[in-house]
Amino acid sequence: MSNPDREAQENVHDGTEAHPEDAETAITPSTTVRVAQVQGPTLPVQWTQMGNIPPTAQLRYPGDVMELDVNDTEIIIVGTTGQKITKIGEDFSASMNPNLSQLVLRSQLIRVMEGLEHFVQLDLLELYDNQVEELACLGDGEDGAPGKTLRVLDMSYNVIRDMQPVMFCPNLQELCKYTYVCI
Repeated sequence: MSNPDREAQENVHDGTEAHPEDAETAITPSTTVRVAQVQGPTLPVQWTQMGNIPPTAQLRYPGDVMELDVNDTEIIIVGTTGQKITKIGEDFSASMNPNLSQLVLRSQLIRVMEGLEHFVQLDLLELYDNQVEELACLGDGEDGAPGKTLRVLDMSYNVIRDMQPVMFCPNLQELCKYTYVCI
């Protein structure tokens, strides 16, 4: 009868002298040490290709990352783990509740502000820690929405150079635009 543990054994000697205090654990030429061969889980082929596709090239919309209800008046999606949103979508506000008051898409991979023009009661917009290059669509909607209703706008840690579009936000009370400091 074959013993798998015995088949995985091999003799090991590292050439060091054994000390008397290590008598029980000393390795000698006749000491048998068990060596178990461990095989990890099999990974799908896509796993090997993940590094070849930059995360921003993968299109993920808010609805791909979290289940959204068209009646929601607050949407908060923080992308610290799991999948990250790369695109808001041009028709995002048209497919959601026009009375949305808070939209937080924090720590995502969003480059373009879009699809916000139908939010007529948007009070807080937070796109903190994204890759947004310019403020856009703040006054594009009906009656200047969503800029006209914004009270808080947090665009910190993006790559925005021109803040002039905040002129479409007459009720703005809090504007956050922190940037990374390179030393």
